[in-house]
Amino acid sequence: MILRSILAVAVAGVLVIPATADPPVVNESAREIPVAYEVDVVVVGGSTVTAQEEVTELTIWWAEWDPANYLQQIGNEYEEETGIKVTVVQEPWGTYYNRVGAEWAAQGTAFDMVVGDSQWLGQAVTEGHYMDLTDFLVGEGIAETVTPATLTYYGEYPTGSGKYYAYPTEGDANGWAYRKDLFENPDEMAAFEEKYGYPLAVPETWEQLRDIAEFFTRPDENLYGVGVYTQVDYDAITMGFENVMFSYGADWKDENNNVLGVVNSPEAVAALELYKELYSFAPPGTNNSFFAEMNNVFINGQAAMIMNYFAFFPALDNPDINPFRDVT
Repeated sequence: MILRSILAVAVAGVLVIPATADPPVVNESAREIPVAYEVDVVVVGGSTVTAQEEVTELTIWWAEWDPANYLQQIGNEYEEETGIKVTVVQEPWGTYYNRVGAEWAAQGTAFDMVVGDSQWLGQAVTEGHYMDLTDFLVGEGIAETVTPATLTYYGEYPTGSGKYYAYPTEGDANGWAYRKDLFENPDEMAAFEEKYGYPLAVPETWEQLRDIAEFFTRPDENLYGVGVYTQVDYDAITMGFENVMFSYGADWKDENNNVLGVVNSPEAVAALELYKELYSFAPPGTNNSFFAEMNNVFINGQAAMIMNYFAFFPALDNPDINPFRDVT
């Protein structure tokens, strides 16, 4: 079962079109399918196709995970309706940014659209890799299909400019998975309440989660209380820690972009101390862990609870992968 009561931090993939193309123009009959079909200029396979010519194929790059598979399914449906073939090319997360970056540097034409992480937005816009989609998104009413905050934080650059270079494609939040056979075991429940003074249940606060993590940390049994993000190579530890930081009322900066006195506020320090404690209850070898390691320690029976993006939970619902599927 997934813990839904603790604040989750969203990270989104955003669909963008390379800056080598002009904004797509959708006619009235195409409004039901707001993906480029009739356009002024679009780069396809290295050649320039004008609006008078018919686009026959679109290539989209994304990382290798279940949401990309779902995007391909949508692309297949799009092909059935329009005759335009959509190919979603997937690259492992560990090398995805580097592959996209290499294509940018080469000013290549290997993709027509790319689903980039939201934190790529500033770099991609300032370096000229993303095209301005403002007229298209606003003029066709597509901007109204998401909340203003969603479009602002995942598509607008700079903030407050009213200029949009991307459209939110997949918003991924951190969730929690836990072992019901441990949480609902009568002996475990009695022992926990005797030690901590309140019933063992799905935690509603970070302090409760900390207590539960400590309780189930039993190195002699190769069982540990919790798995949390710690990898520093990308955004893992930031995404993990922000769950706690924002819950404690802390932030990275104030409204004037001042950092000192904000990122080191008492609330931020308390949140960091709590996150450090959680790490002390994590399985050995998770000092540089992200989504793959989280699922692994859960499936291997080493962790009573784990954080992970919802997009990686399908594996935990698969009995061929997760031996604890019926108690997850």
